[in-house]
Formats: sequence, structure tokens, C-alpha cells
Amino acid sequence: MAALLNDYATKLQNRLQPERESHQKLVQKGLLLYRQHLVHAKRVSGRFLRGKVQDVTPVDCELDLLDPLNFDCACPHDGFCRHLMALFFFAYSEANSVFDWVREWKRRSTDGDILQSVKRASDLLEKKKPETTGQTISMWLDDFHTAFEEINVKDEFLLDLSAREVYRRLTLFLPVEREWEPLYRLAAAYELFKYLHTVCLKNGFFSSAALMQFLAGEAEEAANRLSSAALPFAFDPFIAYFRENTRELADSASIYELETVDFYRMLWSRLLKKENWRKEEEARLRKEISNSIDAGENLSTLKVLCFIHLAFLLGNDDTALFFLGQLAASGAHTAVYMPYWFLELKADERLSRYISAAVPMIPRLLESCTDDFERAAYMRMFFRSINEQVLSAQQLKLLEKLYRAFLPVSAPKYGDVLFSSARYKEWAELQTLTGHTPGDIEKEKLEQVAKQAPEALLPLYHRAVGICIGEKNRKSYQKAVRYLKKLKAIYRKRHEEERWYAFFDEIKERTKRMRAFQEECRRGNLTDADGI
Repeated sequence: MAALLNDYATKLQNRLQPERESHQKLVQKGLLLYRQHLVHAKRVSGRFLRGKVQDVTPVDCELDLLDPLNFDCACPHDGFCRHLMALFFFAYSEANSVFDWVREWKRRSTDGDILQSVKRASDLLEKKKPETTGQTISMWLDDFHTAFEEINVKDEFLLDLSAREVYRRLTLFLPVEREWEPLYRLAAAYELFKYLHTVCLKNGFFSSAALMQFLAGEAEEAANRLSSAALPFAFDPFIAYFRENTRELADSASIYELETVDFYRMLWSRLLKKENWRKEEEARLRKEISNSIDAGENLSTLKVLCFIHLAFLLGNDDTALFFLGQLAASGAHTAVYMPYWFLELKADERLSRYISAAVPMIPRLLESCTDDFERAAYMRMFFRSINEQVLSAQQLKLLEKLYRAFLPVSAPKYGDVLFSSARYKEWAELQTLTGHTPGDIEKEKLEQVAKQAPEALLPLYHRAVGICIGEKNRKSYQKAVRYLKKLKAIYRKRHEEERWYAFFDEIKERTKRMRAFQEECRRGNLTDADGI
């Protein structure tokens, strides 16, 4: 017990940062509760230390002496609280000095007394090289994987909840320096992503895509913060670790291919920016792909996509587009990855090439979607990655190809383009194609088309009349009569009364047994009083 507690005390000193005001207050409040003798009912059960703390209301506390990240308290505070601190002090005081622990902890502070900042000129000239923060990637990895042992890897449905909780607890003890925080978050998200990837692959868990996307999002947010400023030299060993370790993502089998490629893409786009690093990684992947082709082995789609991203980053667009085309021809849904590359390109020739390459891939991807909601979600993601206004001004034909590829979910966007460019015939054909009737279309648009190109509305009204008559109810018959009157007006305006009469005679013959429809036609003055 004593050895466990002493080891825990050292780990807790390393976790709590004396430079942080929140950690200072945590220690102070814990000391206050301990010194007021408000801790009681202490008991030890294996690796766990339990007790009660009499605060405003009594609370039960529990510490895991092997893992400072694993704790529990009945209070509503989120994270390591004053009650847990008081319980630790109470147990530690039985064989050690709490005063010495606090003094040693404060000694680690880099702030010091204000007078310590006043130095002689000679001291400044002899200024020593600043000490490192003591952060190492191996320390972080040990902490991460110790924490990962608490994840429930046996139950697929509890995996998400327990993994998110472990990640939350890990980020409660971020390194104190501001510039280290995003790096720590990135490392934690990356290691947890890999760990869960292995667990899901081993156990055949297929329902953790949302969790993997969450970790990829956390990592990207941290990487964006890192990429916005110059990185200190102390980060070099950590960057080197990511550079060497990302090959695990590219070389592994994966249940969550999209999320894995996204993570790999993000690291090489945001963090690993040196051209010689990218060239080395691209050459490595190229060699492995070539060896697989020579050996007649099946290519890993994941590895090829990672290679394509490196080729893209290096500006080798011919290579990237060639392999994209080959993957698409093999049945892979490569279109889902295209928006990530669009986001990194400006509205120039490169972007046009990639958009043109994506157009034939889109219909197959839409066919694989389960419903229109999923198709619309992908379309929104796709168009958020390009500037439609710029593309409309510079390459309208290319934008129209995109809209046509996304039909029918892109019908509103494509319809606006056709209508604004006064291509009324194509606009009306689009409404018919998407199953719209005149009742679904804005009245102002119909009136404008009726003035500018009335003949464009003929197929739309003809189809609507047939639908309304087929519904066989009084309300639909009334709609049909309104549409017939519109048709009559258009034919008359075009001096094609004979075509109107031929069409209406055919309608009369088909509906001669529909008395309700006959009545509505008479009321609408489409027939004489004697009937049809």
C-alpha cells in the first residue's frame, strides 16, 4: 500500500501544474478539507483508495492508485476535484509529510517570486539555455495506453461511451504551456484512434464510425492550431514520431477506411509539411504499390488513396488523377474523398481538373447511398468545398456538369442556373424530370415563363393534367381543369387551336364515364352544357 501511494503521489505531482491557477486552487481547497479533519471512513481495496469527505454535503470518493486518470467522486464537479485531493492528503499523511509534498510540488513552478526576475547584467550575459519542459513522447504514450486499459473493448455499444470518457479524462491534464496543448490533444486523439482501430478490426465492430470521426475532428482542430504558428524546436521529436508512425495508417487493414484516410490526409496536410518528407513517403508508397502490382496481389484501396494524397500535395496531378481513375474503374467510391482535396485548392486550373475527374464518379456514389437524405448530405459537403459563385463566373459549363451529375438532389441549384440564364425549355424539362407539377413551382416563375417562352410549359401542363385526372377525386379534377385552361391559353397564343382541340377531344373520349370530371369541365367553360 505504501509503495503504491508513494508512486501515485509522484504521478499526481507530474499531472498537477503549479503554474496553473486552477490547479493551485485545487490543491489549496484539498488541503483545507484535509486540515479541517473532514475526511473519514478511509479504506483500501486492492489498487483502490476509498473514503468519505464531509463538505457542504457528504460525498464518496475513489482513487485508482495505479492510474491518476481513473477516479470517481459523487460531487457534480467534472474532473479531479478538491474531495479527491483531500482523500489523497489524508492517506498520504499516515506515512509521509503532506507539507513536503506540497513544497516539492511548488518547487516545480517556473514562475517563482517576482524578485527572481530581477537580474544583474552579468547574469543576463551568462544566461543558461532554458530547461526543457520534461515532455517526451514515450511519457505520453505510457500515460495514454495506461488510460486505454479502462476502455470497455468487449461490448461494441459501450465502447463509444467508455472511449470518449477516457479521452475526456486524458485532456483534463493538459501540459501547462499553451503551445503544448494542441500537440497533446493531437497525440491523444491519434493514439486512441489507432487503438480503437485495432480493437474494432479484431472484434469486428462496425458501429464506431461516429467515434472515429469525432477523434479525427479533434485531431484536425488541434493540427490547425499547430499549423497557424511556428513550432518550437522542442516539438521536433514529437513531429518525428508522427512522421514515422503515420505509415501504420497507410499500411493497415481497416474497417473505417474513410476515417483512416481522412486522418492520414490531415496529418500530412497540416503537420508534416516539409517537401522532402512528403517525397520520401510518396516514394515509399509508390514502391510498395509497384511491388504489389508486380506480384499480382490485390492493391489496398487505403494505401492507394494515401499515395494519391501525397502525389496531390507534391503537385503530381497526372499521377494522382490516373490512380483516382483506376480506383473508380475498379468500383471504389473515390468521389467521397474529392472534397478534401478541393478544400486545399484555389479556383484555378488544378481545381478544374479535379472537379472534372470527379464528375463521372458522382452518379455511382449516389446510387450507393441509402436514401435522398444521405445523397443531399454528400452534395452539401461537396459544394461546401468549392466556391460555386467563382466557378459560375469562370466555368459555368463545368458547374452545370456537376449539377447534372448530382440530379435529382441538385435540381433546385440547377433549376436556378437555367432560369436565371433564361433557358426556359431546359428549366421546364428539369421540372418534369424531377416530378414537379405547376402547383409545386413558384407562381412568379410560371408567369415569367408563360410570357417569355409559353411553349416550354406545354409538357409540364400536359403531364400535370394526366396526373390530376388519374387521382380520381373532385379536388384533383378542379386542378386538372385549371391546367387545361392554361394549356388552351398557350395554344391560342401560339395560334395552334387545332392541336388544342385534338388534345381535348382525346381527353373527352378517355373521361366520358367520369361524371364528376365532366361537371368540372362544364363549370370551367371548357365544354357545352350538353355534356362531353
